[in-house]
Amino acid sequence: MPAAEWIRPKAVILAAIAIQIIASSSDGAESARLQLATVSVTADLDASREEIAPGLGAVSYSIGAAQIQLMGQGENSPFQQVLLQVPGMVQDEFGEVHLRGDHGDLQYRINGVLLPEGLNGFGQEIDTRMIQAVTVMTGTLPAQFGDRTAGIIDVTAKTGSQLHGGELSLYAGGYATRQSSLQLGGTHGKLEYFIIVSDKHDNLGIDNTTSSANPLHDVTNQEKTFGYFSYRLDETSRLTLLTWASYADFQIPDTPGLLPNYQLAGNPAANSSTVNENQNEQNYYGVISYQKSTRAASLQVSAFARYTDLEFRPDSEQDLLFGGVAGRIGNSSFIYGLQADASFFLSDRHTLRGGLLATYEDEKLNTDTTVFPVDSLGNQTTDEPVRIIDNSGNRGPGVGLYLQDEWRLSDRLTLNYGVRYDLFGGPFDRESQLSPRVNFVWRIDDTTSVHAGYARYFVPPTLQYVPPAGGKKFDGTTNAPLNGQDDPQKVERDHYFDAGLSRQITPAWQVTVDSFFKWAKNLIDVGQFGKAVILDDFNYTKATIYGLEISSTYNQGPFTAYGNFSFVQTSAQNINSVQFQFPGDQLAYVAVHSIQLDHQGRFTGSGGVACRVAANTHLYADFLYGNGLRAGFANLGKLPAYTTVSVGVEQVFHLRSGRIKELKLRFDGLNIFDQVYELRNGSGLGIAAPAYGPRRAFYAGLSVGF
Repeated sequence: MPAAEWIRPKAVILAAIAIQIIASSSDGAESARLQLATVSVTADLDASREEIAPGLGAVSYSIGAAQIQLMGQGENSPFQQVLLQVPGMVQDEFGEVHLRGDHGDLQYRINGVLLPEGLNGFGQEIDTRMIQAVTVMTGTLPAQFGDRTAGIIDVTAKTGSQLHGGELSLYAGGYATRQSSLQLGGTHGKLEYFIIVSDKHDNLGIDNTTSSANPLHDVTNQEKTFGYFSYRLDETSRLTLLTWASYADFQIPDTPGLLPNYQLAGNPAANSSTVNENQNEQNYYGVISYQKSTRAASLQVSAFARYTDLEFRPDSEQDLLFGGVAGRIGNSSFIYGLQADASFFLSDRHTLRGGLLATYEDEKLNTDTTVFPVDSLGNQTTDEPVRIIDNSGNRGPGVGLYLQDEWRLSDRLTLNYGVRYDLFGGPFDRESQLSPRVNFVWRIDDTTSVHAGYARYFVPPTLQYVPPAGGKKFDGTTNAPLNGQDDPQKVERDHYFDAGLSRQITPAWQVTVDSFFKWAKNLIDVGQFGKAVILDDFNYTKATIYGLEISSTYNQGPFTAYGNFSFVQTSAQNINSVQFQFPGDQLAYVAVHSIQLDHQGRFTGSGGVACRVAANTHLYADFLYGNGLRAGFANLGKLPAYTTVSVGVEQVFHLRSGRIKELKLRFDGLNIFDQVYELRNGSGLGIAAPAYGPRRAFYAGLSVGF
């Protein structure tokens, strides 16, 4: 394990409690006097931060902390389950979500600062408990957003001034789930802080490979911590530190009833129900930001760093018997960078914005693999395996610069135009592009607005590329490449068009309709190749994606409701990178035929209702519809559609005396009709294993606020 492993989240609990004790020891009257001024200044700085990078002309969907509480599992829900309630989001295995027909291509930000992209695993890094609000921006993005452009997921973190105390939460239920969390926050003079420590255990760490309600060998143990510390330098500036760490162990689920394909010396017993594969994932992230805001200008400068480590540990005997390969894989990435964004209020008509993002990444891949020698026909020639060690790595910079102008042509018409320059400096591909962006927003009247825009996008691949020399080491073995082609990954270049309308039909009811079209050169897709759950990029020479989204919300008194529907159609042709991962017959077919992408969910739907039936009692119900992902030879097939429904209730007790301020009780029933549905069946381009969605499960939770 890396040296960083000792930074386990539970180790910061004592520090968190110590901060809380120090904060609570200050004089109560003085705290009351300071609180109003602190909150006012903080709110002004928060508003200025949002003004630096608004989503002008892009499509935005926002979910607040109160709305999250009225979804399945509330704050205890994995973050990706929250995102599935956004229009156009498609559910996939390993907790992945896809927006508007792209595989991933999502950029995560916290308080407007980029969260550097880690390695592709399946840990849920962002703790839903830290979220005050999450905004998903998509469509034709303004020039300040680059790299991952299918959607910008900007998380506004909770702050100490919003909590002023603490909360201890316990949650348990189906799949032997046990979760606990501690939140602490408050202000102490000019210092504001918020800390979360959480841990989770359950028997459904990764998607079940069978339809059974009891997965085999699927236990996970996860720990996370998040810290927010903000020091107000004066009324116009502050210094903020964000830190977080996550540590997770996963068992790789087993599939019973499989037959062995190889012979191993010593004739050990083969049993696919007792294969013991495991994966460990670690993530550590820190960012320090300086923010300055005046009437005429706002500035935020941030330095950040992130370390990610994935380790796959095979079953040295069973993996050889069933797959002919047993490989220990260590994959790590260290990335650091600088982000600066500024806005200048030039006049009532013009606001100028500009900035830069510079990153440098060092990625390493170390493998220790045992395989069987084979003859020219691929037949095993001996039951004595051989060992092959391969260590490789990639490093390189990424740079983005932008300048844009928000031009208010009239009180109802705004034009936002700009340009962005991007550079990708990987060792296997070096490319750059100048990308124009333009959007307009027209408020037809006080209840109706329309928008339209165009964006040129530049989407670089990850650095997880194995050069041809690595693959050639396995020639003549059971891990030999499927063919001799291995072109390096390429930057994706897009032309993107978006137009839509939003209408406030009544004060309580709003409807949004949006359409989009994307033409891509060297479209990036992602696949799992091998037993380890580590995902790699590959390219299609050309592709088109288009679709439609409809979203509606209703909020009247104690009743709220929302509903989303989306349609997407994808078409891609000719795989032109890392071809050795694919069978030759499928490569030949895709070279001359346009196919649908494996992660396409042509139709998706989501929605929910919530009602306050008493002063402190809420009932909720929500649903998720998936049309089924692609499957089969060259993605020519499709999996069945499915619908899951969840319900729940939350009761809050406000206490007026003692240290305890409130108690929250909640009960959740997920997939209450016990829908059995397949996310993947193990077929399709870049798909290695079947995956089923969770079966019916019930949960209960208790939260104590103090």
